[in-house]
Amino acid sequence: DCFELTTGLLSQAFTRLATGDAVLGPAADGGYYLLGMNALHSAVFQGKQWSTASVAADTRQDFERLALRWHELPVLTDVDEEKDLPAGW
Repeated sequence: DCFELTTGLLSQAFTRLATGDAVLGPAADGGYYLLGMNALHSAVFQGKQWSTASVAADTRQDFERLALRWHELPVLTDVDEEKDLPAGW
């Protein structure tokens, strides 16, 4: 659901996972378009108010609380609703 996501960014995410625990691709609406982890940290998915502008920020806090080494990708736009589609779709 992210038209701006490229193979280059996906490659960068995998490269970062080679030396870190997690990678986050934040979305402009406060959520995220990509979340990668080398191991499941289920706490990252708990206690969230999903579909709100605080999800990425809450996820960052979880990474810090869990002492994970993480990297953040550029902010991109994702599509959650019809209004998020680019013009002409």
